[in-house]
Amino acid sequence: MEQLTKYDLSSDGSQVISHQLEVDTVLHKDADELRAYYSLDRIVDFISSRGYDKVALQFPDCLLPDSTSIALEIQSKCSQSTSVFILADTSYGSCCVDEIAASHGNADCLIHFGSTCLSPLPVLYVFGRRSVDVDKCHKSFTSLVSDRNSHILLLYDVVYYHAVDALTETLCSHYPNLVTSKLNVGKLCSIAESATMESEIEREASCNQHGRVFDLHEGKEIHDYIIFYIGFEGLTLNNLMMSYNKCQFYSYNPDMDYARLESSSVNKTLMRRYYLIQKAKEAHVIGIIIGTLGVADYLQTLDRIKSVIKAANKKTYIFSVGKINVAKLANFMEIDIFVLIACPENTLLDSKEFYKPILTPYELEIAFLKDRSWDGTYVTDFRQLLPGGASNIDFDIEDERRNHNPDYSFITGRMQSISQDDDGLSSDGKQQSLVVRDGMQVVQHHTSASEFLSNRSWRGLDNNPDDDSSPANVVEGRR
Repeated sequence: MEQLTKYDLSSDGSQVISHQLEVDTVLHKDADELRAYYSLDRIVDFISSRGYDKVALQFPDCLLPDSTSIALEIQSKCSQSTSVFILADTSYGSCCVDEIAASHGNADCLIHFGSTCLSPLPVLYVFGRRSVDVDKCHKSFTSLVSDRNSHILLLYDVVYYHAVDALTETLCSHYPNLVTSKLNVGKLCSIAESATMESEIEREASCNQHGRVFDLHEGKEIHDYIIFYIGFEGLTLNNLMMSYNKCQFYSYNPDMDYARLESSSVNKTLMRRYYLIQKAKEAHVIGIIIGTLGVADYLQTLDRIKSVIKAANKKTYIFSVGKINVAKLANFMEIDIFVLIACPENTLLDSKEFYKPILTPYELEIAFLKDRSWDGTYVTDFRQLLPGGASNIDFDIEDERRNHNPDYSFITGRMQSISQDDDGLSSDGKQQSLVVRDGMQVVQHHTSASEFLSNRSWRGLDNNPDDDSSPANVVEGRR
């Protein structure tokens, strides 16, 4: 594959169009293997029993090679009145249920394939049946943790959901204090690999995070447990490690038959995130990015973030740009930091390549709320911050403004205080951006955004040109 090292702006764009991207794919060529891996017979029964006419199929990039074969197989087994189509692209992350894209095709049923963040929306989840050797997994974990009396919490990627019962039975023979998590996708969702194709959760569990529920032993806290994770490196593993960063974490990759202790990467990530929190305290203009439409309560989270920023006397802008990349956000250079509202697996965005930092809602609250402090815990699910959530705290906007104390900046080495009102309004709510004095002089109220605009080399067309100015002649530009 030819590597593109330089883009010619005057070319016809053929190089960019023909440029190939490397994507890890999973391809099942055998028809029987395809039906077994994706539980296609159960999918057909699910569609036929409910009488769905238009069925949308959502695939991540790694499963796209199988998408056509799956769609044709389902179409051939369903009635002639049933129409099956594949979503061309997802609005945000492939792990999120793209209900918006499905509604554009007037679908009355959405089937999501592959790894997922387990958003509680009406959908049929098809995880797939990725192979795992139970005996090798047991041997790998026992070689790392020899104490049979250790309290173990078993977590796993959803593609190994079909093998959980066998894994639990084998590991329990060595670890009697084993706790296995279950998947909680909500009452409106179904799981193709489940025995009943319904959520297994019939009651509230003591721990419920990231679509996984489990009950700890009496008198034990989550930090008393050693976590065994079955799966490969990715967003799910990173999300769980950040959420349970006080636990000793071991992972086993069935494809590589390799188990290891996960520790140093979490510490480095936490240090990086803490640095971003310090950057947020110095920000004046904050952009809120809508990174999902498929997670419940995202609008309530948007309102809460706006209130948090208002309590800190910062300026706010809201953006909905679809999938985030460097070029899109580079158009808004007046923004000091961004805060991303996304599903738990996509909220921890590495912003090293971006021009401005990108924070999570939890990090923003640590930076701006006096009652929210950094205690080592980490929340990636923004729903936990809302009223009724496990990490919710109440705050009053006016109280936050009155009692905000200056902070010492570890970045600049100077004291910094809360910024003044940046909305151009006086205490009685009247606009004070322009004040006329002596009938002639005009005093302008400066805001962070206006000051940034004034420093730009080009600020748009001049509304008040000089009297002697005349239109310039049109000249040929550079080729």
